[in-house]
Amino acid sequence: MKTSLLASLFIAATTLTTACGASLHATTINAAPHPMTPRSIESVEMYTSGPPARPHVDVALFEVEEASSFSTAGTPEMINKLRERGAQMGCDAVVLGSSSSRDPGMNDAETFLNDKPKGRKGFMATCIAYTL
Repeated sequence: MKTSLLASLFIAATTLTTACGASLHATTINAAPHPMTPRSIESVEMYTSGPPARPHVDVALFEVEEASSFSTAGTPEMINKLRERGAQMGCDAVVLGSSSSRDPGMNDAETFLNDKPKGRKGFMATCIAYTL
C-alpha cells in the first residue's frame, strides 16, 4: 500500500512538472551545405505553406508535441518552440509540415491519473539551410 501511494505521488509530481508546454525532438537527416551556427530567433524564417523556391537542403526533421494531455501549449507556443530550436541549430528557415494528434498510451503518466485523457496535438517541421 505504501509503495503504491509513493508510486502514485511520483507519477503525479512528474506529470505536473511536465504538464505545461511542449516537447521537441530533432533528427538530423542530411549534412548542411555550410557550417551552421546559432542565430537569433528573429532571423529564422518560418514557412507554413511549403518550402521556399530558393535552393536549400533539408537538414533536420522536427517533431513538436504537447508535453502531456494536461498541457496548455497552443499552436503559437509550439511554432515558437520550433523557431527557437531552429535558431539554436543555425537553421536558415523552418518549414511547417503536417499536424498530428495522438491519444496518450500506457507509457504516458496521465493515463494513470485521468480515465479520459485528451489527445496530444503536435506538428512536424523541417529545418532547412540555404545552399550558397
